[in-house]
Amino acid sequence: MNIIIKNILLACTLLSIIVPCFGQTTSDKIIFLTDYYETFVDEVNANDKKTESIYLEMVHNPIYNKYFQKSEYASIVKEILASPMNNIFELKQSIDRIALNKATIENKIIDALNKSQQYIDNDSLTIYVIPANPNLRQVIEGMNGIMGLTAGSKQIILTIEPNISGWENMLQYAVAHEFNHAYWTNLNFGKSTKWTLLDYLVFEGRGDYFAHLIYPNVIAPWTRALTENQISDLWNKIKPNLQSEDLGYQMKIMFGSSNDPLWGGYSLGYDIVRTALAKNKNLKVDNWTNLEAVNILEQSKYK
Repeated sequence: MNIIIKNILLACTLLSIIVPCFGQTTSDKIIFLTDYYETFVDEVNANDKKTESIYLEMVHNPIYNKYFQKSEYASIVKEILASPMNNIFELKQSIDRIALNKATIENKIIDALNKSQQYIDNDSLTIYVIPANPNLRQVIEGMNGIMGLTAGSKQIILTIEPNISGWENMLQYAVAHEFNHAYWTNLNFGKSTKWTLLDYLVFEGRGDYFAHLIYPNVIAPWTRALTENQISDLWNKIKPNLQSEDLGYQMKIMFGSSNDPLWGGYSLGYDIVRTALAKNKNLKVDNWTNLEAVNILEQSKYK
C-alpha cells in the first residue's frame, strides 16, 4: 500500500482529562485525551530524545492499552494511533485550540448524539477527542477539520482541528456518521468472517446517508468527489471485484491511489445507498442500517 493510501487511511476511517458530558442518556460521555499529547510535547521539549520513542511510550501505548485494546476494531485503532507526530510546535497549537473550544466541542457532540438517538438506539457511547496530527494537515483540511473513527460498538474517536473553517458543522456530521457505524457494529459485528469491497462501500454509504439525513445542509466533500460519469466509470471498473476481500485493494478504491480517484469509493458507496433508499422512503433507519450490503445493492440503480 503506497504512502498516499496509508496517510488517507490514517484519516479514517480518526485525548486526558476525563469529562463526563451527558447526552440523551446519562451514560454517554466525552473523554478528552489531549493531556497525553501535552505531556508528550513537554517531554520532547525537555529532553533531547527521538520523538517516536517518546510518543509510543507516552501517547500510543497508554491510550491504546487503557481504552481500545478490547474494542472491536482494536487493530485499526492501534495502527492509526501509531502514526508519528514530529512537528511538536504545531501539535501544541492544536492542543491549545481544542482547549479554547472545549465547551463548543462538548455541546456540538451532545447535540449530535441526541439527534442520532432519535433515529436509532445505541446509548452508553464514549467519544474520545484527540488533536490533529500536523503530518496529516492536508488530509484534515480536505475533511473540514474533522476526522472520525469508530473504534467499536460503544466508542468513537474524533480528531479535531478548530482553526479550519467549517469544523463545527462537520463535527456534528462526523458524530452522526460514526454513530451509525457504532450502531451497526453493536448488532452485526462478528456475524460474518468476510469483509468485501461491497460491504465496505455500503458501510460508508450508510454512515453518510444517516449523517445527511440529520444534517442535510452539511456538505461532505468525499460524497461529492466524483461526477456522475466518474462514478459510472468507477462502478464499471470494480463491478467484477465486489466480493474481493483484499484490504489493500479496498483501500485504494475507497480512498484513492495513483490509479484510482480520491474518495471514489465513498462517493460511489453513498450513491449506492442513496439510490436504494430513494425507492424505499418508508423504510425505517434501523431496518436499512441492518440490511445486508447485497440487499442494498439490489435495490439501488447499480446493476
